[in-house]
Amino acid sequence: MLIGPAGSGKNVAIKQVADALGLHMYYTNNASNEFKLTGFIDAGGNYRDTEFYKAFKNGGIFFLDEIDNSDPSALIVINSALANGYMAFPHETIERHKDFRIISAANTWGKGADLQYVGRNALDGATLDRFDNIFFDYDKNLERALYPNEEVLKFMWSFRNAVYDTKMPHIVSTRGIGKVYKKEINNIPVNDILTSNVIKNLQQDDLNTLIGSMNNINYDNKYYYAVKRLSLRR
Repeated sequence: MLIGPAGSGKNVAIKQVADALGLHMYYTNNASNEFKLTGFIDAGGNYRDTEFYKAFKNGGIFFLDEIDNSDPSALIVINSALANGYMAFPHETIERHKDFRIISAANTWGKGADLQYVGRNALDGATLDRFDNIFFDYDKNLERALYPNEEVLKFMWSFRNAVYDTKMPHIVSTRGIGKVYKKEINNIPVNDILTSNVIKNLQQDDLNTLIGSMNNINYDNKYYYAVKRLSLRR
């Protein structure tokens, strides 16, 4: 289970793992009910299969994204499949393919919602015990390689550190840095970039707190200069 903040690249990394292993990746975004994993027999008597079924039967990586947004009771299906090596689907019972692997991704440690991820569920202890937990944080070396603009990076990293230091419920992700970088190289006005991709829905007092907590940044950084001016105008 990859556990890390939003926009840190968990999905991309899992796809790269599948490609490196030469395995097909089967993707499901959360398991809201057990039928999203097991499938079901429709009114015409036909079995409607799932990504989980295809991976379990044919081999490959089953990627369950946002597992901490899943219904805990639905995940019992996974517990059974991993523990027993076989699975009873609505139309047949099959053994687990030797190349079946499962990877999940989460924003929390499975203990329930927090201030940042308010809609997350607490996961059953048996489910958590099935996985090796790997913390997947933002990677500055990766961000520098993907988005080579020091002015953007220094500002975004300083803003992110301020978010961490103040424990503000706000996200400054690798994905977010990418959006700022792409708009920068396309000459989008700095104020527009800040408003749509950095400040977003921050309240005035929260923004002032973050700006006051930013370190290792100078006025000659146009993003820092602009965000200070935007704060004064709000």
